[in-house]
Amino acid sequence: MHTLEIYSAPGSRDKVRSFADYKIGNIRLAKHLGINDDFSAIEVDRDYAKQLLLRMPSCLASGRVPLYLCGCCADLGCGAVTVKVEDLGDRIKWSDIGWESNWKQGFSQNDWMNRTGPFYFDKIVYLSALQVYAKR
Repeated sequence: MHTLEIYSAPGSRDKVRSFADYKIGNIRLAKHLGINDDFSAIEVDRDYAKQLLLRMPSCLASGRVPLYLCGCCADLGCGAVTVKVEDLGDRIKWSDIGWESNWKQGFSQNDWMNRTGPFYFDKIVYLSALQVYAKR
């Protein structure tokens, strides 16, 4: 079982700006995936946190949930790093991290994304880590 924490990660270009990132065990997800200046979806809109919590359906036709959005405009049209989220009863599973947009079907993965996960989280700990972002 993996642990999930949300922490404040520094942006690489703009040292003043930081963003909420996901720490899964010892993996700092944005750094692991090479994401430096994107926005964390859970900070842009609380609906993305609700989607990660499976409290509302995904805004994407694929059913996947955005994790990171374009660092310039935070628009799904520019593309997003997304994840498949599944409720397994007492666990939550994240798998198939990839890149997609709301105007093009399908998703793609680079080598790092393809080799990342799946991650299994204790449901209670998972809900606790994300629910504050659903209330903002």
